[in-house]
Amino acid sequence: MTNDEQRVDVLSVSHLKVAYGGNLAVNVDSLTVKKGEIVGVVGANGAGKSSLVNGLAGWSRGHARVTGQVRLGDLSVDILPTYERVRSGLLLVPEGKLVFSHLTVHDNLTTAFDPPSKEGRRIYSRDEVYELFPRLKERRDHLGSQLSGGERQMLGIGRALMLGPQLLMLDEPSIGLAPMLVSQVLHTMRTLAQAGLSVLLIEQNVKAALEVVDRLVLLERGTIILQGSASEMANNPRIAQAYLGAHA
Repeated sequence: MTNDEQRVDVLSVSHLKVAYGGNLAVNVDSLTVKKGEIVGVVGANGAGKSSLVNGLAGWSRGHARVTGQVRLGDLSVDILPTYERVRSGLLLVPEGKLVFSHLTVHDNLTTAFDPPSKEGRRIYSRDEVYELFPRLKERRDHLGSQLSGGERQMLGIGRALMLGPQLLMLDEPSIGLAPMLVSQVLHTMRTLAQAGLSVLLIEQNVKAALEVVDRLVLLERGTIILQGSASEMANNPRIAQAYLGAHA
């Protein structure tokens, strides 16, 4: 990947606000993710992490009011419904939920539509997903409901990859997973980023996130209060004391 490609903003967010009734859950002035970059978003429970990615995806469990500008490459997606954002390459993998429980792994890895061919979007095949996650190939005849939490997470990511994401958003992929599986899932994200995929990673496991992200963003009460490179944030006293169990 050239330096020019690395400088391209795949995701560009300006003045994003997500409100539920009179409560402002997210208030982010600016956020970018470059091509081939993993940006981690961390924070305590209730910090607004899931509300952030749900707002970007145009989806919410409640009746959220979302305002602001969201650009995917040169396309404004904030005016698009969720399904059009997906077709445009903005993919969200919710926590263990992008899986059809009544279908086998093999059938889950069948796309419902052919993503449009576009430069900068790599559409992964089922065989390539099996190469990334060999455990899925072993379990290909099992139903989604028969999978472990880690296997469901891998399958959800695999389904998203087959839709040719420009930006892949992962919401808490490590929740409920054994440490070995957390490492496997997150380091697979690093492999994908090295191949050019841009990733926005929502994560509570700050230590694990710091091993794979390029930049880390700290969210508190819906607002970005700190951000920097992984090394800068790992050495930041606030991060060390609150999330790494270290003494400054």
